[in-house]
Amino acid sequence: MKIKLLIAALLFCVAARAQTTPNITPAHLQTAEDLLRTIHADSLFKQNMSVMLQQASTNIPEDKRTKFIEVMNTFIAKYVSWDQLKDQLAVTYAKEFTVAEIKGLITFYNTPLGKKLLLKQPVLVAKGAALGQQMVQSHQVELQQMMEEAFKDSK
Repeated sequence: MKIKLLIAALLFCVAARAQTTPNITPAHLQTAEDLLRTIHADSLFKQNMSVMLQQASTNIPEDKRTKFIEVMNTFIAKYVSWDQLKDQLAVTYAKEFTVAEIKGLITFYNTPLGKKLLLKQPVLVAKGAALGQQMVQSHQVELQQMMEEAFKDSK
């Protein structure tokens, strides 16, 4: 199930990359790129992908886990790397925020609280992922029954 979620997340990233760019000014795009540099989005992206991969690998038999992680890392490096996504992510920020808003975010992330948030972000993501995993696992039997019921007629 986790492998399917990881693959779905990867497909979402690839689909986002394929979207066309609206009329965003070069200055707006540059400001969005400045924000990505300010928040160290490249290292956050890599850390978050690592957390997702570690979470997904917990359902893989231990004797196959190392190979699974190796294959997924190769796939991610080839198709879902930061270099492949950063431009589209900058476009995404530019679509969602005005230049003034992005500058406000940059200002915030340069404050002590903003810097602390950036430092804590990987920990928060990992803990959030673990909480979500625990919630699903604690209700796994019910989820399985719901899935079986939902797909019973499609057999």
